[in-house]
Amino acid sequence: MSDLYVPQIPDHLNIRFVENRIVVERPAQDVYDWATTWSNLPKWLPFASGTEVRRGTEGVPAELGDVLLEYIFPELNEKPKEYTVVARVPGKLWTVVGRDMLDDDVPAPAMHAIATFTTFDLGDGTTLFCRLFERLLLDTDSRGPHPVVDPARIQPGLELLKAHIEGTAG
Repeated sequence: MSDLYVPQIPDHLNIRFVENRIVVERPAQDVYDWATTWSNLPKWLPFASGTEVRRGTEGVPAELGDVLLEYIFPELNEKPKEYTVVARVPGKLWTVVGRDMLDDDVPAPAMHAIATFTTFDLGDGTTLFCRLFERLLLDTDSRGPHPVVDPARIQPGLELLKAHIEGTAG
């Protein structure tokens, strides 16, 4: 799986990217709607232990301006993340920006992540789903690999996403 993504950004810079893709045997709108529904995130994303909708409607695709609190599995030693939908093209593209939550349940003043989901209709009832994640490193962050930007750790999550949307998840 190491060939899923070859980073072009040198390790000494303050940004990391990861892109993962999968073909889902469903129409693009179905894939988009399922992937952009906040409550589905813990069903497939390997690091999300739970979600809380702070602005928006639970159980439906998130709209522009909607806000989610994502809880991270404790073993990753990460603070919860607050994500806000900043771009949305229904059925095609969805982008959120994320900030760490500080100890007093207030979001950090600056964003640390951008996640973009895109769906491409392949013309035969199937969809190419892409997840691009960009993580900005703070001066206090380790420059080594982080699980959230490891394509080999993310791809099994996309396999779960595919199984849920196709109705084959166990």
